[in-house]
Amino acid sequence: MKEIEETRDRLEVDLRELEERMPSPVRSAKKVAGMVAGSSVLLGFLARRRRKSKREKEERDRKTEVVVRVVRDDERG
Repeated sequence: MKEIEETRDRLEVDLRELEERMPSPVRSAKKVAGMVAGSSVLLGFLARRRRKSKREKEERDRKTEVVVRVVRDDERG
């Protein structure tokens, strides 16, 4: 378990070092790409939820007409 933590820490240090070496525009593009991806996912969830609630409302509002035919015994042929 200790080896895994050491490896994880080492990778994190290496990743930070690489990010520091990246030119500034690349880092900015990376941040923008992350924001776009995150907001796209959020908008997708919101749209899905809105469609679901709209569909449920339509189902509740849908009116069904029920016709019941009552036949008495003495009217049967």
